[in-house]
Amino acid sequence: MSDEEQFPLARAEIIALFMESMLFGAFTVLYAIAVWILLYREKVRGRSTTNRMLFVTSSVMWVLAVAHLAIDVTRAVEGFVVWGKNPGGTDAFYSRISDPTEVAKNVLYITMTLVADSFVSYRLYVVWNRQWWILIVPTILLLATAVAGYGACVEIGLAKEGNAIFAENLQPWIRAFFSLSLTTNLLATFLIAARIMWSNRRVRKYRASGAAAGSHWEVIETMIQSAAIYSAALASLLGTYLAGSNAQYICVDILQPLIGIVFTLIIIRVGLGFTMNDTVSGGGHGVSDRAGAAQLQTIGGHSYPLQPVAINVSVSRTHDRASFEGYDRKEPPVGSDIESGKAPSE
Repeated sequence: MSDEEQFPLARAEIIALFMESMLFGAFTVLYAIAVWILLYREKVRGRSTTNRMLFVTSSVMWVLAVAHLAIDVTRAVEGFVVWGKNPGGTDAFYSRISDPTEVAKNVLYITMTLVADSFVSYRLYVVWNRQWWILIVPTILLLATAVAGYGACVEIGLAKEGNAIFAENLQPWIRAFFSLSLTTNLLATFLIAARIMWSNRRVRKYRASGAAAGSHWEVIETMIQSAAIYSAALASLLGTYLAGSNAQYICVDILQPLIGIVFTLIIIRVGLGFTMNDTVSGGGHGVSDRAGAAQLQTIGGHSYPLQPVAINVSVSRTHDRASFEGYDRKEPPVGSDIESGKAPSE
């Protein structure tokens, strides 16, 4: 029994629409929370332009996710309502991969991936103290991903009638796109985590015992978990495509909002994490306030806020008991001045 008989294309498309709708709802909620963190905290605490970049990037992702979902809903109405009147019409509609709506949704997906990969590369650039050479390999991978992705879109637009998504002329483009995107994310995540760990080792001796010792691990854990979510989804997409299964349609549709979810989760985790830490410490200030108020120590070209230093003072007291007892036995002369110890002048 073929995969088309086991898992028909129409069934895969309707499941993909359902899954994408659920994940888009989650993305919308997370996007709203991220916007509140970025804009509200920027307004109240005067954050840097990085927050504005995060806001613009997350907004672009949300718009792309909305457009992608709108196209999928339009295609569902067209396939199940208009074409569904005839026997086999729904499968025939979804098999037309050269349809303009199919090409458009693939272009949106490629663009979404490139936006996410570009910001990951920018984050790598900032963490590595804006050293341009660290972007050489990620930039090459990013350009190659763009060529492979948009090249696949062109091939899809030129495809003939029929389910040609698994055609031999498309497979090199699609395989290259998935592999390059996965490599870019894994490489950037590894380099960022390595840089954070290396920087923490250098400033460890300037930190007081127990002062935010595990903060860098929280950042690394957040980034690794986010990269693991996206990498697992992308690996599933690559595996289902290589297996020639229609389940790849589900994977490719859920990746659109999932990319935005992963991106906003990092913003929320870092933003709310620092807010909670500040509240517990009793400062009541945000990250920018705390970093701005503290003095900075420059080490190897990097600026780090100075941490409190614990100082222990030991006090030793020695009493000459004999002197005290001798003083106590002395009686002042009658009529003498108690403070001066002298008799008043006559």
